[in-house]
Amino acid sequence: MLRLVALASSLLFILSPVLAGVITSPTGINGQTYDYIVVGGGLAGLTVAGRLAENPKITVLVIEEGADNRQDPRVYDLYNYGQAFGSEIMTSWPADQGKLILG
Repeated sequence: MLRLVALASSLLFILSPVLAGVITSPTGINGQTYDYIVVGGGLAGLTVAGRLAENPKITVLVIEEGADNRQDPRVYDLYNYGQAFGSEIMTSWPADQGKLILG
């Protein structure tokens, strides 16, 4: 069975031909094994995971930080995308010399 799982904060997103849904507890993946683990569900991470998941004989776990913002128009609507900058859905990491890396 093909399983593509994305962990975002404390949410698990499970996409498979048989099972789809959101699980609010990471214990759903506890004790399970996966052929590949992709850390980061950004554009590159999900592209890699999607390509790997095309093979129904392997399983892929995607680990992503952040909340479930799939229903937020700042995430999916091109015309609202600019509103995401500087909002609570933007992530920043400290870097050298007091600078930030935005993500």
